[in-house]
Amino acid sequence: MRHSLRILCISFVLLFLSSSALFGAGFALYDFSARGNALGGAMVGRADDPSAVALNPAGITQIPGSAFMTGLGFLLPRGTAVATGTAMTVDQNDRTFILPSMYYTKQMNEKLWLGVGAMTRFGLGTEFPSDWFGRYNSYRAMLESVSINPNIAWKVNDALSLSLGVEALWFEADLRRKIDSTQGVAPNPATDIDLRLKGDDIGYGWNVGLHYKMDETTRFGLHYRSRVKLSLSGIATATSPLASDSTEGRVDLTLPDMLMFGVSKQLTPKLNVEVGAIHTGWDSYDSVTINFGKPLLGALPIRSFTPKNWNSVWRYQLGLEYTYSPEWTWRLGYTYDQEPMPDATIDYQVPSGDRQLFSIGFGYAKNNRALDFAYSRLLSDERSIAGRLPEGILNSRTRNMNVDIFMLSYSIRF
Repeated sequence: MRHSLRILCISFVLLFLSSSALFGAGFALYDFSARGNALGGAMVGRADDPSAVALNPAGITQIPGSAFMTGLGFLLPRGTAVATGTAMTVDQNDRTFILPSMYYTKQMNEKLWLGVGAMTRFGLGTEFPSDWFGRYNSYRAMLESVSINPNIAWKVNDALSLSLGVEALWFEADLRRKIDSTQGVAPNPATDIDLRLKGDDIGYGWNVGLHYKMDETTRFGLHYRSRVKLSLSGIATATSPLASDSTEGRVDLTLPDMLMFGVSKQLTPKLNVEVGAIHTGWDSYDSVTINFGKPLLGALPIRSFTPKNWNSVWRYQLGLEYTYSPEWTWRLGYTYDQEPMPDATIDYQVPSGDRQLFSIGFGYAKNNRALDFAYSRLLSDERSIAGRLPEGILNSRTRNMNVDIFMLSYSIRF
């Protein structure tokens, strides 16, 4: 069964082209649909289209018959790192990340609905030139994931719906950094050892949701996703100018749980507003221990320990949706996203601060089909980083760690 799930998840990766992405709190992602992004993620209370599978599956009882949605996100990050007190300024490598999603819902009878989602809940893409000043900590960190999430939703009565789901989450890490072969005597990119660790695993989780219509104009949503434990295993490779060596590598990782809630209010027949928040339990990410099968190149340690001690954080969301006509809908969103990394353990894999997202979008619907578009501008606070030379971190700061996000979704009801 485990092998079959691995094949299924990898097939979705190939189908979707790529699931690398970046820039949620830590490395969590919330880009589940164009409509959701345009509304700043404030969809937990609404939960009335197929992307509710990701944000609050209890809401799919609002969708009669069957519905299908697919979408693509395009994320264009920028950012600069500066070594304090020096002229060393380095920009991130230009990359465009593609973020896919797919959802299907079906009404089974008057009480039960089925919803299945394939989406990316965690991901990271940070890449600097391989000879930059922070290379002894990290020059490339790529995390990819795909979640397959079937759910059953039960319409208890006209006001209350509940949901229960399970999740199979495939996760892969590709981490690269340099090692100074001179041990600090005369660092030189030409003599560095290149260390790469790439491994993957499938973990399992569960989720429950609640959707409640408080009155004709007010809806409340609550959704909880459990932690997911992973034991990544793969190959570690060390390459020096004179030799290359490889061995097994293994690292345990626990992805955080999430509690999402939102209140949606129909202010006028045309204008809807939702406010909400997501609590992410990043306290599960307290350290990273990597075990190697042998000393690489006969000299490197067989165990690497890095404290993280991340904090649990909040993400606050506001979305406005204006129905201009039966076909056209306009949307605005705002999000404030806290960063979980404390000053004592921040590193160059995720060198970011608190974030704000400003979003705009529209939807066009006709004959049970809809096309949605969203643009978001993510602005990250500048972050000062105190040097920790044993970890390859200099006194430095980040600036302009911003992202342009474009999303397009297509949906059909039948």
